[in-house]
Amino acid sequence: MKKHPRLFLGLLAGLVAITANTLVLKAAPLLPVNAESGGLLKLALLHTTPLLPAGLLPVVQAAGFKLLFHYLTGLGMVGLYVLVFEPRLPGKGWVKGGLFSLLPWAINGLVVLPLLGQGVAGVHALTAGGIAYFFVANAVFGLVLGGVYAYLRQRQTAGAGA
Repeated sequence: MKKHPRLFLGLLAGLVAITANTLVLKAAPLLPVNAESGGLLKLALLHTTPLLPAGLLPVVQAAGFKLLFHYLTGLGMVGLYVLVFEPRLPGKGWVKGGLFSLLPWAINGLVVLPLLGQGVAGVHALTAGGIAYFFVANAVFGLVLGGVYAYLRQRQTAGAGA
């Protein structure tokens, strides 16, 4: 990863951020809050299930596949953050990440959930608390991503100067 140290550091920061986001989303029923989770996979399955071989359907509906899909989608967002947004956003790392977190939240709330028939931000399926909780879960992702990524970059720079 010497050729692409930013991507490697982004991957590390992203794994921490996605895990934090996952834990927040998984904790929602404990509160109890119904916060949307897995909307993109639901949307993908809505359009691909009729095309899937019957034996593959249980695989894509399994909890492990859903978690893998969540991490892969998150890593896509991490790549977008590291390569496109982070260099252009103002402020310290956590501020950049917080600003960036608005993008996945907006994609979900303005595109995915409406396409699932749940309305903008899920107003037809979620309570106000659920909508707010999902916003917080996305903010946790962004804040952790931005903060950890900035910390790792700072450490890398300090190590290179030594």
